[in-house]
Amino acid sequence: MAQDPLNLLCVEPSFPGRLGWVADWLVRKRGYRCHFFCHSAGPKESWPGTAGRGMDVVSFGVGGVAREAAVTWHRSLERSLCYSFGAWEVISHRRPGPIDAVLGRSDGLGSSLFMPVFVPRTPVVQLFDYYYHGRKRDLADEAGPEFGEAYPHWRRAVNAIDLLDLENGVVPWVPTEWQRDLYPPEYRADFMVLHDGIDARTFASRPGRHRMIAGRTIDEGTKIITFVARNLDKLRGFDRFMGLANRLIRERTDLIAVVVGDPRVTRSLDVAFHGKDYREHVLKLDPPSDPGRIWFLGTVAPNVVADVLVSSDLHVYPSRTYPASRSLLQAMAAGRVVLATDDAPVREVLRPGVDGLLADPADPDDWVRLGKQVLDDPAGHAALGASASARVREEYDRDVTLPRLAGRLNQLAGLGG
Repeated sequence: MAQDPLNLLCVEPSFPGRLGWVADWLVRKRGYRCHFFCHSAGPKESWPGTAGRGMDVVSFGVGGVAREAAVTWHRSLERSLCYSFGAWEVISHRRPGPIDAVLGRSDGLGSSLFMPVFVPRTPVVQLFDYYYHGRKRDLADEAGPEFGEAYPHWRRAVNAIDLLDLENGVVPWVPTEWQRDLYPPEYRADFMVLHDGIDARTFASRPGRHRMIAGRTIDEGTKIITFVARNLDKLRGFDRFMGLANRLIRERTDLIAVVVGDPRVTRSLDVAFHGKDYREHVLKLDPPSDPGRIWFLGTVAPNVVADVLVSSDLHVYPSRTYPASRSLLQAMAAGRVVLATDDAPVREVLRPGVDGLLADPADPDDWVRLGKQVLDDPAGHAALGASASARVREEYDRDVTLPRLAGRLNQLAGLGG
């Protein structure tokens, strides 16, 4: 029988990704030991503190079509299987051990698909992200000829690796009920619904301190609207944000917009702009009237993201229908007034009129109207930010969510809990 603390094997395409911070918490707070295998790793300054001190990080190579960043739709399953086999091959060669539980995140690539071959009878908990529908949600509702004739075929085939994982006997895990309910009904009862959490303290508000972003002090009286995403892409609504920012900046001389994110599109579901500079495309369509008042910071360190969010007067989250991003919860944790898309994944984490404001995604005037209300009367909307911050601390902080995950892992490994 396993002995607490557990020995954990984590597999995710990139590090730290999402599981890196989960493993870091389990090592720091519960004394777990972790072997973390990934295909690629970010710069070491972005790694959690336990990397090399209780968490061993090992990068592995993959062969064949798995080396390609994107493939044609009929080779997507082949790419996933090559990746899964590459992960298994390296792990079985290095033979880390002992292993009490496996924690995987497929991210559409089947990270832990072959782990039962390496560690039979060891529980595998798999974090699932998203189940695609053939013609709705994310960008499918707006897909035009530029997406190509094969796009619907890819969307119908891309779930194959997730279904293989589900049939492989894993314990499926999703952060939200909305994500669980995307999967076929016959699997839903097996899912563990538990958010992996954020470090709410990093994004706590800083009353009384001067606002500073990327080394620049913000003048007293200046209003700031913000947009934060991994990529400035259509999926997360960068085009919607720029439309709103341009209209507000034309009307207000006291306003700046601060944007965080890589301008290149890396999500393969956006076949029209994958690998391209979407920011350049959007700015050509709607050139800023005052470019000096729109600050593009690019990809920045987590502490800079925190500076941006705690300085914001209005955080805008105009995402298409897709799982709620961490930046939404981080902005809520910072006590900011959030203006977000009125759709199901947002409503699960943000109560309209209580924790923030929701706008009609199809009505740009609605976004402008609500944005003006907040900027004109910040005191009258402060309660929204305070409620949002309290909700994140109580429901989405890692110190709240991850003890439940540790209990489940202990239970699966035979420790009770």
